[in-house]
Amino acid sequence: MVVYMDIAICDDDVILCHQLEESIHRLGKNEDVLVQTSVFFDGKSLWEYMKQGNRFHLIFLDIEMTQMDGISVAGAIRDTLGDEECNIVFISGRRDYAMELFAVRPMDFLVKPVTEEKLKAVWELYHRLYQRDSKMFYYEIKGNKNYIAFQRIRYFRSDNRRMEIHTMGGDVITYYGRMSEVKRQTDGGRFIQVSRSELVNYNAIEEYWEDMLILRGGERIPIVASRRKVVGQQIFDYMGERG
Repeated sequence: MVVYMDIAICDDDVILCHQLEESIHRLGKNEDVLVQTSVFFDGKSLWEYMKQGNRFHLIFLDIEMTQMDGISVAGAIRDTLGDEECNIVFISGRRDYAMELFAVRPMDFLVKPVTEEKLKAVWELYHRLYQRDSKMFYYEIKGNKNYIAFQRIRYFRSDNRRMEIHTMGGDVITYYGRMSEVKRQTDGGRFIQVSRSELVNYNAIEEYWEDMLILRGGERIPIVASRRKVVGQQIFDYMGERG
């Protein structure tokens, strides 16, 4: 259980910022979570603050802002700061940004107006993912159990019973097992099956094409024809767009 959360709200709508702040503190009180909120009214102010070494568990980030838009801020957080731990929730009055957001890997996307119901759904998603990311995938090598955090896994690949775990750091772990066991352990997490032999971590995806996933670093993973419709739906579900 998370007992403390640092949350940033960044939007040029002052009223919306204060409404979000009040709702977040109310949720924290109801869930017995100590919440610290920081409010910014433009993207540049948030970026300057984070450049000084300040970090957040969760950021509610408007897309369309003057000086520095939300997508640029998120890109700087991911690429310049190398911060992959911060969970970003984009806020916008438009629905057509989905494909532009892949490179910055948001946790969710909310369409304005942001209601209490939408905010509660994000809150629950964050805690569900936090609990998932604290879990470990286990596998055996020569009878010895080994563990790796789900968030370190880039994708799984199988060749009959020969399994490979490709990590975010570029290492490949080989062991003997079954894809069915991998799917059982990853059930409920953000892993996408693109073929019978490959299961990809959503957080490793840089771009989505109809027939291919491009991962961070440029690696390309084909999507078999029979899985393309399902994968496409999963991608958009994970983007979390709530109407």
